[in-house]
Amino acid sequence: MLIEYKNHKIFAFSDTQGLNNRLEIPEEADILICAGNCSKDGFYVDREYKNFLYWFSHQKANLRLFVPGDYDFLFNCNPEAAIEITPSSITVLENSGVEYDGISFYSVVCRNWIFRQEINNIPYDVDILITHAPAKGHLDNGEGDDKLLEFIEESKPKIHLFGHALEQGGKKEITDFTTYYNVSIYNQIVYRYTSNRENKELVYWVVKGIEEDIINSYMLDIDGSQSCQCLLSLRKKLINEIVLSHQEDYIDAIKEFNGSLRNALREMSDRANRIYTDLSKHKEYGDEIKIKASLYLSKQYPSIHPIHNYDRQNLWDVLLDEQWNEGYENGITTYSLSQGNCANPFELFSGADTSSNQIEGFNKELTKELQLVDQFHHLYRHTEFAITDFIYVRDFYSEIKVSITKENQNYG
Repeated sequence: MLIEYKNHKIFAFSDTQGLNNRLEIPEEADILICAGNCSKDGFYVDREYKNFLYWFSHQKANLRLFVPGDYDFLFNCNPEAAIEITPSSITVLENSGVEYDGISFYSVVCRNWIFRQEINNIPYDVDILITHAPAKGHLDNGEGDDKLLEFIEESKPKIHLFGHALEQGGKKEITDFTTYYNVSIYNQIVYRYTSNRENKELVYWVVKGIEEDIINSYMLDIDGSQSCQCLLSLRKKLINEIVLSHQEDYIDAIKEFNGSLRNALREMSDRANRIYTDLSKHKEYGDEIKIKASLYLSKQYPSIHPIHNYDRQNLWDVLLDEQWNEGYENGITTYSLSQGNCANPFELFSGADTSSNQIEGFNKELTKELQLVDQFHHLYRHTEFAITDFIYVRDFYSEIKVSITKENQNYG
């Protein structure tokens, strides 16, 4: 809800429950307030809060306030850790207050009854009181707190912002001393997108949970060919379904990746051919010279990524591990040269002269002009990379191995 108060435009909301990226924040808002329940549920609470923090801290505002709700379990089980990971651009209010440009804000802890703490006194002359739960009898859907109501009636804050009672979200109630705003937004955003335009944030938290399971299993050295391989495949499927529902958004990135990959393949094959030619001039090396060149994705996690909004180098390490991503055992591709097989044209090797550029699941009209190299299809179809994992890579590296057989002896 957008509230105008003392020459400021305050946008207050609560109960996004992991769907904060669906929220449309008015451009004119200069103060943002979240009254709790940024997380969906108790699973992966640390990560859910971090995802919210990243999003909230990147919204344009002069002041960002956060009051934890009953779903924000990290504040109940480990409040010190929750405060520690909160960036300085976000102010957490817990039985505390802050003043900004002549407006006083204050919050008391009032969450779900299971975790409810004793409500402290509310100072007099507070402009805006923020709690997660409502006061009894005011837009509370029968879930309000009677003790909170007593404190409000005694201290008389000008405004009370709260959420929790989803059915009353977006409503305002004016009394003699206090104006009540239920700023719950969940029911307004949960049905905003129809199923055929699924927003990627709908499965965002699911993907994150799967990724944590993959990383934890990897750190514990669990066999990647069994249950963890299933997790990799499931993760790939979920992310690729997001991509396929927003195909147009990824075509330019696919084009750029394909061009970068093609250049890397050409550079590797040219270098391998130069080495082979130079070695062939030396007859003392014998008649058996073999060169195997392998191309790999950069070992550094790509900095641009539409699915992840923070560094996932640990996950990238798993995807690059041939024991875990078996389709990547030899990197993107290998290029071999030996006697009788040294005329390996680049166009034939890369597959760039093929007439088929169809990416499985993509609209043919979108992909018909891409001229994709075969190695793109290998990464997309035969490995456990989701398409957004590799199409933002612009750096590659190659390894070239030379073996020489001389008088029945092998030198590698």
